[in-house]
Amino acid sequence: MFNIQLKEVHIGQEIDKRREELNMSKSEFGRLIGVPQQHVNRIFEKVSIDTAKLIKISRVLDFNFFSLYCDIPNNVYAYMAAVALGDGNAMNNIGDAALATIIEQQKQKIEGMEESKTLLVDQINGLKDQISQLKSQLDDKNELINIYKQRVNQ
Repeated sequence: MFNIQLKEVHIGQEIDKRREELNMSKSEFGRLIGVPQQHVNRIFEKVSIDTAKLIKISRVLDFNFFSLYCDIPNNVYAYMAAVALGDGNAMNNIGDAALATIIEQQKQKIEGMEESKTLLVDQINGLKDQISQLKSQLDDKNELINIYKQRVNQ
């Protein structure tokens, strides 16, 4: 029915990458999944992992690691998605739900980027103020040097 292409995934590296994206320490990660800290690095080195453990890790890191193994097809056959309503109209409920999820994820990414942009603009403005102050101090220093040179030459 579906032609799904499976991907080779180093699941341990993907888990560690997500943990780092969340700025979560290894000890915090281990505590949340119920694994001693000394075993956390072993998880990151694994190419494969137990399904039950991956479910727990997915919940802790708020990420569906199973989706890394294959692309979810965007096309949905009409007989699976169309629901006839009382007035004879049909709606694509499955596709709409999937799109709504993707849109929500993208909105969250955009919000994060906007927050980062605001912080960066604030940093840039602060640095511009510092540059202005340093230029003023440099001008004052040069003026003092000129005054000193004039006094020495007299």
